Parts: sequence; structure tokens; C-alpha cells
Amino acid sequence: MPNPFLDRPARSSSLVLRKNEVHIWLVQANDERISLKDFENLLSSAEQVQASRFKFATDRRRYVTAHAALRSILSIYVKSPPEKLQFASGPNGKPKLAPIHAKQKFEFNLSHSHEVALIAVTQGREIGVDVEWIREDFAFYEVAQRFFTAKEVTALTALPSQLQRLAFFKCWTSKEAFLKAKGTGLSGELDEVEITLTPKEGVRVNGTISSWTLVALSPCAGYVGALALEGPECQLRCFQWRQLANDLTHRHS
Repeated sequence: MPNPFLDRPARSSSLVLRKNEVHIWLVQANDERISLKDFENLLSSAEQVQASRFKFATDRRRYVTAHAALRSILSIYVKSPPEKLQFASGPNGKPKLAPIHAKQKFEFNLSHSHEVALIAVTQGREIGVDVEWIREDFAFYEVAQRFFTAKEVTALTALPSQLQRLAFFKCWTSKEAFLKAKGTGLSGELDEVEITLTPKEGVRVNGTISSWTLVALSPCAGYVGALALEGPECQLRCFQWRQLANDLTHRHS
């Protein structure tokens, strides 16, 4: 399957998010040259404090890159300097733009795993996104037994063994995307998806709630993701964010 996050330059000033669109940004945080100093004037004081608390430089770099990218990306839509953006917490702590930025009703969600982050942005609808690194040493079956329904575990174990790990991560990201969209976190229900096997696509995960849309994502090699969106399906546009030579650059397909 072709990677939709192509690498073609565009001017961010001309980027428009229409009401029937979701923009999904891929952020790769694997540039070891990035440090907190690169973004100390971009991140809030609270974010800088949070970054400084990470014990390992790798974890600090990943956090800094993801949150700098989030501010950089949202500033395009809100048309405000990234360092001036303010955030609030919705139910169960789901991050939102503060009321001062509420005029156009932009909604967003951030997820990061290992060296990759995904940021989804839309207008006027609740949204959730999740990305996971497909770890070969992860004991996925034990997690599935704990958090999946009996029907899902049965479907998972019925798959060919070589497909089970990928199926688990597809199912897990779908569940997480739903819970993040609704702002419930792991306190919410986890029975909102079903696993099926198709001849052409292999493993497919379908949403089971009629008022929500679930979209599977393949951001890059070794990762899977999912997007949950309130309401009917809409057009997806995929972008890639990069920080090069201390200049915030937005690239899109």
C-alpha cells in the first residue's frame, strides 16, 4: 500500500482546512540533533518543565519534537504564533484549544509512539488518533486477553499466526482512537471494534458505533495507526512535518 504521507513541499500559509476534511500530520522524531534548546522559545514553560523531567535524552527529544510540531501545526489553522497558543482540558483531561481560539472550532488530537507522532486536526467534530510501533518483543496476547472482548480474542486467535501481531496493533489503535475521541481514556468501554479477515486486505478492523467513523492508517514502515471521528466519513489529507536547520517546515501530499 503506498504511503499517503508523501514529501512534497508546500507553503503553509496557503493551507486551508475545509469542514469536510481531516488533516493528519506525520511527525518523525528521530533526529538526535534536536534538543530542548531548539524549541525553548516555542514551548510553554509548563511544557519545558515536563520535558526536563524525562530521565533519558531520547524520551525528552521525542516529547519536545511532538509538542513543538503540535504548536507549529495548530498555529497554521488558528493563525496565531505557536508560542502564543493556549490549551485547556476537556472531560477526563482531553487537551483542547483554549476558548480564546474557539472561533473556528478546531479540534485536534496527538499521539506518539517510539520515534513517530500523529496529529489530527478537523473542525467542529470530536476526533481521536492513535499510533503504535509494532514491537516484535511485545507480549500482545496477554494484553488482548485483558482488554479485548471474548469475541475479539476468538477472532484474533483464529487468524494465521503471522497476522496476529499486526491484527492486535490494528485493533488496539482503533480502540485507543475511539477512547481518545470521546475523551474517556481507558476508563471507557473497549468493545467498539471488530476484527475481520478479508482476502484482499488481510486483517481489517471495523468500528461498531454507527455515529462514528473509524479509519485505519499506515503512517510509515513499522507503525500502524487509527483515526476515530464523530459523524460521517470525510476527506483525509495527509501531511508530513519536519524541522530542518532550525526552520519549521511543513510538507504535504
